[in-house]
Amino acid sequence: MPEARGAVKRGAAPNRSRPIPHGLVAVSVQMDEPWPRSSVVNKPAPAPITSGTVVNDRYDIRQSLGKGGMGEVFLAFDRSTQQSVALKVVREESRMPGDDEALRQELLLARQVSHPNVCRVHDLAPSPWGPVLVMEEIRGQTLHTHIRKRKAQGGYTADEFRKIATEVCAGLAAIHAQGLVHGDLKPGNVMVTEGRAVILDFGFAQERARASARRPGAPPDGGTPNYMSPERLRSGGASAEDDVYAMALTLWEMWTCRVPEPGYKPRVKPMKQQIMFDVPSGLSNDEVRQIFRGLNEDPNQRPQARHFRFFNPSQLTTSPIQLPRERLDPGPPLGRAQTSTFTPGAQALLCTYATNAPEMVGTLMVLDKPSLTIGRRSDQDLTVPEATVSGTHAILRWQSGSWQIEDLGSTNGSYADHNYERKNQVSLMHGGEAQVGECRLKLVSFGPDSAGHKKARQYLAKRDGLTGLYVRDQVMKAIDEDGLFSDWGEVPMQVARYELRGPNRQVSERPTILEMLALRRAAQRIVELTEMLLLCLTPAVAGRTGPLSFVVSMLGPTVEEARHVVEQVVSQVQGMLPDTLELGATIVKGEPGRPARTLLD
Repeated sequence: MPEARGAVKRGAAPNRSRPIPHGLVAVSVQMDEPWPRSSVVNKPAPAPITSGTVVNDRYDIRQSLGKGGMGEVFLAFDRSTQQSVALKVVREESRMPGDDEALRQELLLARQVSHPNVCRVHDLAPSPWGPVLVMEEIRGQTLHTHIRKRKAQGGYTADEFRKIATEVCAGLAAIHAQGLVHGDLKPGNVMVTEGRAVILDFGFAQERARASARRPGAPPDGGTPNYMSPERLRSGGASAEDDVYAMALTLWEMWTCRVPEPGYKPRVKPMKQQIMFDVPSGLSNDEVRQIFRGLNEDPNQRPQARHFRFFNPSQLTTSPIQLPRERLDPGPPLGRAQTSTFTPGAQALLCTYATNAPEMVGTLMVLDKPSLTIGRRSDQDLTVPEATVSGTHAILRWQSGSWQIEDLGSTNGSYADHNYERKNQVSLMHGGEAQVGECRLKLVSFGPDSAGHKKARQYLAKRDGLTGLYVRDQVMKAIDEDGLFSDWGEVPMQVARYELRGPNRQVSERPTILEMLALRRAAQRIVELTEMLLLCLTPAVAGRTGPLSFVVSMLGPTVEEARHVVEQVVSQVQGMLPDTLELGATIVKGEPGRPARTLLD
């Protein structure tokens, strides 16, 4: 972009003594220095912006699109690009300390997000009226206005709701994918056009919230209290979890056609006592449950925006492939240069499971040589303090971006991830897992204490590294959440309890390696089949409850329907198991107020 007059260059001190004359052309500003506020201080107030005003000799104002707490938005015609744009003018009297940096950040952050459901911000320029953000023009009406019009027409249809909900969730997910938050999501900041729903004004509110000192009990800042989560009302501070709560309240308002009061709790009363139009009657249980979970007072129990799914009638599919299952991210795959020549430290082995050394789970072992030994002894290149790993268990050799694990006659063997047989050699590619003794190792491409490593540890704190299912504490919370939804939405709930039974169950509760591998395959396949048979749009709640047992929660089917599903699942999975193992299952009916602990044991 060519440099305009008045641009602040890197390293040069801005001229703060010379006032900006009325009508100065300032198309863009290099964002290397904070905004020089004093350049407009002491200048006589210009005439109010009205239709016909020309801003910076470039933008012809056509009309006002609305006023907010931080400024006013105008429809304008850009003489340079010959296109209509929206101008957000932040009035001097509404500005707060830190707003100059917040505006600068809004531009820089907005340029990181390129998504059809997020409004594009083109430029930031000074003007006699204050800083001006130049944004994409979006013809339509806010979702707030749209909801009121639909109320007069009898409410939304299920498909209308799905379309808007899908696009709002997709836009918010795109913002969160860049590590950003919105900070003020509400119907008034969603524009509905004929073809799409677009999120507006992200970035500014959360920058205000972050820049302001917050103390418990202080008034909320940088957002709209009606759509704030309980934790933000208490302590302030925008977050991705707060955004999800605001998004769920926004979608909830499409059912109730009422603006929620600050601190309103939709989960306290049954759903049907609160909604004005029965939109949920045309939605699946999964679709309704997502809104319920998004309104959880515990931010850790809310799903991520990218995990929200609504049935798409145009695709006519609920394929399990579309399920947004949470997985352990191995990091980006290696580039061509790193696969052609060994790069020390480019990859590492992440311990995801160890029977006798649970403290090792989450440990990262960097692969800094093309050939390394692995074993329990301290003189090995990679030391694994797991009792079932031999002193010198195997050798790892790098081969064009993948690794070969060569077993050295270990006592308990090495195993690939797809069968039950001991292997002399196991090929390990990026993201793949192998098992040495009773220790599972995953090949990843992030380093110790990196963002990827921290996410992996968070994942392993909630999920069992062998099966990928929730650990016991987490599955109890999730099933309690399903029970609350069952009462709130008046939906039947059943819990299927599965167990592997083998000959050694009479002697010891400690699983053999064969049973461990069978449990992993059985649990993953049972969850997949359950979701497919129930036409799930969101992952089923499933967790490990014992050495060889786990549970799967089912919302929607009656006891008879659940029994039919479980019978089909058992018959298909039994054929995958070794002949010495048998899969058993029982069904427990969920009842109002019944805690998860009684359903699991």
